[in-house]
Amino acid sequence: MHRHHPRVLWAQRKDVVYLTIEIADAPEATINDQSIDFECEKEDKKYAFHFDFFQPIVWKESKKSNSTRVSFYILKKADDTVWWDRLYKEKGKLNFVHTDFSRFVDEDESDDEKPANPGMDFSQLGMGGMGGMPGMGGMGGMPGMGGMGGMPGMGGMDFSQFGMGGMPDMGDMGDDADHEGGSGDEEDDQADTN
Repeated sequence: MHRHHPRVLWAQRKDVVYLTIEIADAPEATINDQSIDFECEKEDKKYAFHFDFFQPIVWKESKKSNSTRVSFYILKKADDTVWWDRLYKEKGKLNFVHTDFSRFVDEDESDDEKPANPGMDFSQLGMGGMGGMPGMGGMGGMPGMGGMGGMPGMGGMDFSQFGMGGMPDMGDMGDDADHEGGSGDEEDDQADTN
């Protein structure tokens, strides 16, 4: 059976790494202070991956939540003075690992940033789609705005009244030089013959 990789998203703050495994009803990943292992079978497909973390974490102080759509982890960094270059130790690109831009901050902004999802209730991760916003109904445009319907008072504007009379006739442009037998700059022509 061919192995597939689920999509893995990650972001970091000074003291934690956010890790999301995007696969529905997935079992918990096996995580220790150095690495992560994930394996599951869905719809006759086997999903699996393993990698060592860029730097060690403290698994005992980390948090996890599995929902019907994703598995989400907040991994406590063992050394919060190190900004990780990537999620995994190996050099090169793991094509299934992507930046989680909804939680992403630059290293320079990390100290100023409030924690992502402070006080988050992990049980809410399995709420599925948000659907619509109750009480909003179909917005159906902006009532009372109508359409623009053109710009009244602008019809058939004559730009000549602004002193912009238009471009001069350019149909004869360049004909003068051809009729006078040169480039139109006689001094340059004489300088070349001397």
